[in-house]
Amino acid sequence: MYRETDILRGGEDGIPTSRESISSNYSAPLFGETSPRTQFLQKSLAFFTILCACTTMITACTVGTQSNPGLHVFMSLTLLVFTASTFMLAMWYEEGDLLPKILNILYVQSGAIIAFSILLHVYFGLDSRKQY
Repeated sequence: MYRETDILRGGEDGIPTSRESISSNYSAPLFGETSPRTQFLQKSLAFFTILCACTTMITACTVGTQSNPGLHVFMSLTLLVFTASTFMLAMWYEEGDLLPKILNILYVQSGAIIAFSILLHVYFGLDSRKQY
């Protein structure tokens, strides 16, 4: 059985115990292992969110820019900043710098980005049909 002093100083003869050498060479995930199902859900949600944001950015630059191009650029930049900040939080979460309860906030933010993308697609579609 290991004593607390064994872990801090090594064994009695100065050689590190096997438990100490394993813990110093292996960096375990902060929140434990994530299941493959959860990893698939997170990766597919991230892919779909990025896909929605990219198609919205392309649509903002191509559809209906004759009527009000400044508004299109402003909305697409707003979406870009919101998406970038969400994925920066996701990166920090994967590194273990954020608490596990942040994951629910990341899901909500991804849903908000998708909803904002749909809203912008509807707006750009209606804006391109206006007769000036």
